[in-house]
Amino acid sequence: MSKEWLTHRVTEEEDGRRIESIIKHTLGFSRRRVQVLTRSNGFTLNGKKAHLDRRVKTGDLLRVCVHQEEESNLAPVEMDLVILYEDDDLLVLDKPPGIEVHPPEQKARFRPTLAHGVAHYFEQQGLKARVRPLHRLDKDTTGVVVFAKSAFAHQALDRQLRKDSLQRGYQAILIDEPAEAVGSIRAPIGRDPDHPMRRMVCDDGEEAVTHYRVRQTLPNRLCLVEVQLETGRTHQIRVHFSHLGIPLVGDRMYGGHSPLIERQALHSAWVSFQQPRTGEIVKVTAELPEDMRRLLEP
Repeated sequence: MSKEWLTHRVTEEEDGRRIESIIKHTLGFSRRRVQVLTRSNGFTLNGKKAHLDRRVKTGDLLRVCVHQEEESNLAPVEMDLVILYEDDDLLVLDKPPGIEVHPPEQKARFRPTLAHGVAHYFEQQGLKARVRPLHRLDKDTTGVVVFAKSAFAHQALDRQLRKDSLQRGYQAILIDEPAEAVGSIRAPIGRDPDHPMRRMVCDDGEEAVTHYRVRQTLPNRLCLVEVQLETGRTHQIRVHFSHLGIPLVGDRMYGGHSPLIERQALHSAWVSFQQPRTGEIVKVTAELPEDMRRLLEP
């Protein structure tokens, strides 16, 4: 079985530490992944098998498996993918409107999702891997979506997402201007008891914080805003601006119905993260789609 390895040379500061400590705290593997590595002979010290409690010395060479072949978890479906960035660990796509990122667990009938297209792309590239989206976008939201090629990469980026070192930026077009050109919306979000899909601002909801900045206003009062999320609740951007009385243009679910566009005017514009193996900062951007650009034409 083919494997890919991460190589680490023990530094003076790490002299005397246990292998388990290096793998967890220096290389960033979770406890669960360490257990998998132990069962699958997934690490060596100076080219030989070793126990997790073995203490290392300066200059020792630790090799840890970051990827091994897996059976795909989805049926491959051929589709045109717009690839914004790719390396050995990650695939970043520009998602079009009208397609789900990944199938929900309960599905009445089969409908291809972006993840099925990724499964086909992996197959064509000879990569035997599960499809692991780092995050999801609503069906009609466009833009940047990140897929990991291994459990190691997914875990590394998920940790960045939870620690806010992975940043995401959005662009949205509102039906009117906010009262303030720059601001933050702090309002908890929970489920709407009257609608299975909808969310709402409510006192017993989960903390939700949205930061925004106005970038362009038009004579018809439509307004382009840049948005960054401090939290990542379902429909957060849509719910928060609707709560202010200025929903996204085209957002039928949250009061922004408009003949100008057939979906909510929301776009995942960029993502910034540390490459899982090298630590290099990578920023990937996606241009505003045509239907949203048309809304901003004078």
